[in-house]
Amino acid sequence: MEAKKIWAKILSEIKRHVSASTFKTWFAGSFIVEYKKTAVKSVLIIAFKNNFLKEQVEKRYLPQVAKIASRELGEPTEILLIVTQKQNQIKEKGPIFSGVAPLQFLKTRQANDLKSDHTFDNFVVGNSNNLAYLVAKQVSENPGTNYNPLLFFGPTGVGKTHLLQAIGNAIKKRAIEAKILYASAEKFTNDYLESLSFKTQASFRARYRGSDVLLVDDIQFLAGKESTQEEFFYTFNELYLANRQIVIAADRHPKELGKLKERLVSRFLQGMVADIAPPDFEMKMAILKTKCKERGMSLDDESISYIANTCFGSARELEGVLISTFSLAKLSGNKVDLAKIKLIVERNQTNNQKATPQTIIEAVCSYFNVKPSDLSSPSRKSNLVFARQILMYLLRKELQLPLSAIGQFVGGRDHSTIIHGVEKVEKDVLSNQPRKDEVLRIRSLFNNYREVIGKT
Repeated sequence: MEAKKIWAKILSEIKRHVSASTFKTWFAGSFIVEYKKTAVKSVLIIAFKNNFLKEQVEKRYLPQVAKIASRELGEPTEILLIVTQKQNQIKEKGPIFSGVAPLQFLKTRQANDLKSDHTFDNFVVGNSNNLAYLVAKQVSENPGTNYNPLLFFGPTGVGKTHLLQAIGNAIKKRAIEAKILYASAEKFTNDYLESLSFKTQASFRARYRGSDVLLVDDIQFLAGKESTQEEFFYTFNELYLANRQIVIAADRHPKELGKLKERLVSRFLQGMVADIAPPDFEMKMAILKTKCKERGMSLDDESISYIANTCFGSARELEGVLISTFSLAKLSGNKVDLAKIKLIVERNQTNNQKATPQTIIEAVCSYFNVKPSDLSSPSRKSNLVFARQILMYLLRKELQLPLSAIGQFVGGRDHSTIIHGVEKVEKDVLSNQPRKDEVLRIRSLFNNYREVIGKT
């Protein structure tokens, strides 16, 4: 049945169930944008002329409309509401790629947060991540068709961000004009709040909803943030219904996140969900050898085997040990024996001890040779500004402290300063290897802090 006729029939039925004034107020100017059928239900996208009308219908009449639509179509039907003033403004979009040749995309600002070395070529594959790797490759080759959305979940440091960015880099290589946007859920939240403050919601939505590929990291950050979840829900819907590719990463299965709206969890689970476990011994060996090769360093098999056997955490912990090993090697003329490596591993072992604000502050102060009072002072000296930003970043990433609490540790600075500092270091870590090495070295000081300081 033609889409317009379907909506006309539904409107006629709605008219029988509400007063004439109600119908004229809320439904008279509505029109259908798209009618889609899936294996289990029908989906109708209905447009309203402004956000107020859309929100009121959504709050007051959506369940009733969906019930009428299901009865008229003879199957479960979902109603999605959008805002547009022109009936020909929104057109159905096809997949990003049709066959081998990519479509031509409108030029837009490309995401600059994709790290060039996060590719499939240097992603170490093993039993713990093989499924995630395979589906990621398939998505990069034919985005918007299979496995949409795609969600990775697993603990910190197992390669979720690497896979997200590898997908983006692979698509960008094949279709230069593709609009690829990589962002953490925290950045999405901050961008949204900023758009509310400066009344730039249209620009915010155009950026996120105008992407061909949306890659969102650390989605668990949305838990408990109801208005941001609502905005992400509509962003997700618009991209999904336009066959745009969505890839998400979380530290746990969506059902275990808590304080995440059921309808958002349902959206995440309607595609492919792939878990990534910590690496096993063989995979740790492969990761260590790959990292050594990338940095032009060599370690004997006995040393690599020892590190793989004694580091029980993630690939990030392995990299932290290697950073310390390479630094020691440079200081000792590339002479590092197993005994020294054992000391390094002992210093880097967390022993399941959680970092605290005090240990992070002490580590930052030790690394930059500053005092805690310097970090909370009003001084704008470049070395202190950078040390403060590193501290903000680590307090946020390691302990998930609220912005207000972080502000108190750095002299009562406001949330916008904290956001700027965290995002700056985040970008530096992604694009600047020396900066990433610095952060890894500071992380290695968190635990057994006094022991490490005493031996240096």
